[in-house]
Amino acid sequence: MKTIWSAPPQESLPNKKPPVLFLPGWGFSGQVLDLAGKPCHRWLRPSAPLDPATALPEILAFLTQHHLDAIQLVGWSLGAFLAFDCACAFPEKVTSLTLLGMRASWPSSEIETIRQGLATDPAAFLRDFYRKSLLGYKKESRRFVAEQQEALLESLDMQVLGRGLDYLAQWRLPAHGPQCPVSCWHGRRDIIAPVAEQAMIPGASTTIIEYGGHALFLDREFAPGE
Repeated sequence: MKTIWSAPPQESLPNKKPPVLFLPGWGFSGQVLDLAGKPCHRWLRPSAPLDPATALPEILAFLTQHHLDAIQLVGWSLGAFLAFDCACAFPEKVTSLTLLGMRASWPSSEIETIRQGLATDPAAFLRDFYRKSLLGYKKESRRFVAEQQEALLESLDMQVLGRGLDYLAQWRLPAHGPQCPVSCWHGRRDIIAPVAEQAMIPGASTTIIEYGGHALFLDREFAPGE
């Protein structure tokens, strides 16, 4: 199994609280966190886009490799679905769950539109998708284009992107959710995951950022607990 998780820097290893592991959205790697300020820059993250087929066992392998008993999970978009599934599958390993821009489900028509865009001109489609994902965060979006976008496009595995779409297409909120505390964040101006379609998770705290877009970890009003 290919390990894509960054090794935890010494200062992020747990003292009183477990470290935070960030699961990015579809088409993004964890490098997108480099655009954010504190405390996000201390979070552990994957060095490549997540593959839903291997993400959960990779998280477990990462914890074992670094002798971590538990983690806090922050999931963004597709990463929010994976974080939710991880917390349900391994409740003893996840102490808290923060979900950003998570829809209740992805309509099949939108999934098909994405597939068609990838089939027609993947680079053009993804550049537009990245623009929409970072809408509302101009400085960070410019940095992404200048520092990350083209290298990310060159590294993308189309099969992994396809499995991500398959995963989003079939995902539905289960009857029983995670046992740990759950906080949900959504941006009122999110055009990737409209606020009207946010996942409603029983028992979760919900915060709506009025001027927030999709990439809420970049928003100055986003204040995760650590």
